[in-house]
Amino acid sequence: MSEYYPKISERQTDEIIEIANSSTEVWQQEVINQAKVELIKRNITEKQQDDFFEKKAEEVNDYFKNLELKRKSNEFEKYNIFEMIIIAIVSPFILIRQWRVLYQLKEENYTLKFKQRFVMLSLGMIIWFGCFYYSFKNWQKAEYNNESRY
Repeated sequence: MSEYYPKISERQTDEIIEIANSSTEVWQQEVINQAKVELIKRNITEKQQDDFFEKKAEEVNDYFKNLELKRKSNEFEKYNIFEMIIIAIVSPFILIRQWRVLYQLKEENYTLKFKQRFVMLSLGMIIWFGCFYYSFKNWQKAEYNNESRY
């Protein structure tokens, strides 16, 4: 009989219960058998194993309930005015490096934040393009005036 690291006898009871009740797709049959023998040595009954899995199922259910509550509360969360101004100011840099944030907001059900960010990024880009266009036109006028002097 092979030994595994850490040894089955040195593992915690919870882990041994999981191994003993798993499939051969996850663990080798020899390990499953060793875990079952170890549970017998530790006097862990089928009822205790069932209780363990019920407790795990409750934990998973609680986790998903909390996750769903968080997603519902995310729906109406919004940016404050200062955050929106910052987003508009740095919008080209956000779009270059962190455009995936929009997908994350949508994925995590930040509906209002998603809309706000999209509007602020669009507005910021319009402002940046407007500034560049205005600067380019002024530069072009100055060049034209410099050429017309000669």
